[in-house]
Parts: sequence; C-alpha cells; structure tokens
Amino acid sequence: MVQPLRLSMIVLLTLLGVCGLVRLPLMPPLLARSGSDTQLSDLEAQEALLEARQEAASQMTRFVGGQITRHYWGGFTPYLDVLGVEIPETMESTLTVGDDRARLVLDPKRVNERYVAEVVRAGTRARGVVCRGQGEPGAFVLRGRRLDCPEGWLVINDPLLTSSGEPQPELIN
Repeated sequence: MVQPLRLSMIVLLTLLGVCGLVRLPLMPPLLARSGSDTQLSDLEAQEALLEARQEAASQMTRFVGGQITRHYWGGFTPYLDVLGVEIPETMESTLTVGDDRARLVLDPKRVNERYVAEVVRAGTRARGVVCRGQGEPGAFVLRGRRLDCPEGWLVINDPLLTSSGEPQPELIN
C-alpha cells in the first residue's frame, strides 16, 4: 500500500518539475477561470465608467462656470480653450453655441453613457446644468431659477442639491 502511494507521489512531483523546467503555465480548471475573467472584465468596465464620469464632471463644470462668466462679459463663447476646458482623448465633443444658449456634449469612446452641459440665458442671468444619460438628450427645462435636465437624464455635480435631493435654501446676504 505504501509503495503505490510513494510511486504516485514521485511521478506527480516529477511531472510538476518538468512543467517548471519548460515553463508551462499551470492554469486552474476551465470552469474556475471563466468566472474570474468575467469578474475582471466587469470591474474594468466599471472602472472605465467611473473614470469617464469623473473626467466629464470636471470638464463640464469648467464649461458651465466659464460660459456663465462669459455671458456676463457679453455672450457665450464657441472656444473651449478660452473656458479652460480640455477634452480628453478618450472622448468626442460637440459644442453648440447660440445667442441664448451654449451646449457641450461629451461622448466617451469606451462607455455607453453621454454627458451634456447646457447654459441658457434667463432674462439677465445665465443658468447651467450638467447631465448624464443615454441617447439623444431632449429639451432642457427652465423651472424658476433652476435649469433641469431632459427627461430620463440625471444631474451631476449640482451644488444646489443636498444628498437627499432637496434644494438647499439660498443664503441672503
């Protein structure tokens, strides 16, 4: 009984040693690998989405702030470099500027989500909002002092909203 066990251990260790000498990659069984590959690709996709959202939020906030500032100096600008906006290589951009509004659309190449920032003239003031969603954005709606995203789109980086979604009261100086 001891002899067959000893012989099988010697054969197993010899095979393992030969695999190491010729540098054969020892892979886990196929069923164990497929789940980890799927998880890894899911994590990579999630990381790409979060990275795109962070970059888009940063550039869109610059766009909205810059266009509001330019509005007070006489009108919206069609030049992103004047606003300090740098479009990442991983995104395509579309800038539309009219007399009463300016819109920037960012389309990431690896993510199935779009980012839209719009600034509109409301009387003597300018209002802006940054949104994320999928497909073509509909019309932006001006409600009182606030510009809202199109239906089905979500606001990102809105400093007037608390974490509960309720508007914060404005401070009167």
